[in-house]
Amino acid sequence: MASYPSFVKIVEVGPRDGLQSLNQTIPTDDKIKYINLLSECSFPEIEVTSFVSPKWIPQLADADKVSRSILHAPHTVYTALIPNLPGLENALDAGYNSVAVFTTVSETFSQNNTNCSINESMKRFSEMRLVWKEIDLRVRGYISTVWHCPYEGKINHKIVIDMISKLIDLGITEISLGDTIGKAKPDEVRRLLEIILSKWPPSLFALHMHDTFGFAEENIHASLELGVYKFDSSTGGMGGCPYAEGSSGNIATETIHSLCQSLGIETGIQSKNLIQAAEFIQNTVEKESITHA
Repeated sequence: MASYPSFVKIVEVGPRDGLQSLNQTIPTDDKIKYINLLSECSFPEIEVTSFVSPKWIPQLADADKVSRSILHAPHTVYTALIPNLPGLENALDAGYNSVAVFTTVSETFSQNNTNCSINESMKRFSEMRLVWKEIDLRVRGYISTVWHCPYEGKINHKIVIDMISKLIDLGITEISLGDTIGKAKPDEVRRLLEIILSKWPPSLFALHMHDTFGFAEENIHASLELGVYKFDSSTGGMGGCPYAEGSSGNIATETIHSLCQSLGIETGIQSKNLIQAAEFIQNTVEKESITHA
């Protein structure tokens, strides 16, 4: 029998990654209610929003108001994604003590997604490091297109290893490995994780799986067998990268929660409240979709 972790940390990314790619604008008050419902679920971490230019992601133009208006549960970490030093300053001004940064291992994807090269994104991180080191800020790092890129195809694992090393050197304490277009299969996930985990402990990593081709749950099951115990997910399975064609929703939080329950793994998530949060945001998105049709 496979040996599984006794506890899984689920990072709820619905308010940011789940909503950012929607065509219809979700009202600010509904976002606030959604996050407050998520807080009642006892998530260890919720990614609230991103302090990115509204020009690039109009959905998150209300980042500051949402951040200042939500209720905070005592045992939940609230995180904001930041693209650069001004974004970091805005996040700190809004009261965050946990932030996330975003990079990729595909040069073409970097240009399309963040309008800069990978080296330029690393320079931005170096500038921000001067701030987050001084105030001992908790920093999470995303690496997208870890297995496959919509522009460059299959990714060489050596590039991934190199990027992980760079992020660790910057003082980033948790690295989320993204299957951005959902193309990775369990054998591919296992092979890469075995290489990664031969160099670093599982505690350093999370997986960010998209369910475009229906592999996400199998991939998470495979990674659990290797000792990985942190996963990003979105209530209702919403989301996807607005700059990665064919990137459908993240794996649903409900799916990971159910998988863990079936394997006897604790998540700390309140099932009833999770269903309420998922139903609320699904109904809100459906209502706004009709309104904008």
